[in-house]
Amino acid sequence: MFKLTSPAFDDGQEMGQKYGKKIQNVSPALEWDEVPEGTRSFALEFVDIHPVATNFVHWLVADIGPQISSIPEGAAGGNSSVFTEIKPYEGPFPPSGTHDYQFTLYALRTDRLDVRPGAKLQEFRKAAEQNLLSKTALIGKFTKIK
Repeated sequence: MFKLTSPAFDDGQEMGQKYGKKIQNVSPALEWDEVPEGTRSFALEFVDIHPVATNFVHWLVADIGPQISSIPEGAAGGNSSVFTEIKPYEGPFPPSGTHDYQFTLYALRTDRLDVRPGAKLQEFRKAAEQNLLSKTALIGKFTKIK
């Protein structure tokens, strides 16, 4: 089964503070395996799914090559030759308390996702869904420290 994991945190568990916008603002390492046959690229979204956040987008990535099975910690920042950032990484920063943040990885049957940098989440999702073979998700919690 297509699965997304992180060596930095387990599904449903707390993410380190260094990934937060107000701390180091580095993207966590991500890994995936059991890729669907026919996958020609991947796309990734990172969204605050807490009801108050109304799907606030923290990162959108497209055009990850089919030979790639991980993204190293700190890979965000526009200098990667491995993917295209549609929206640059912006670490978690809940207004208060703990929020759930969902990474969704899409396995696609196209080499390139037809979305421009700066595209909105709905446009990104529509393009991904049109080319979808499978998707998998990973949730990390993040707590605002006072």
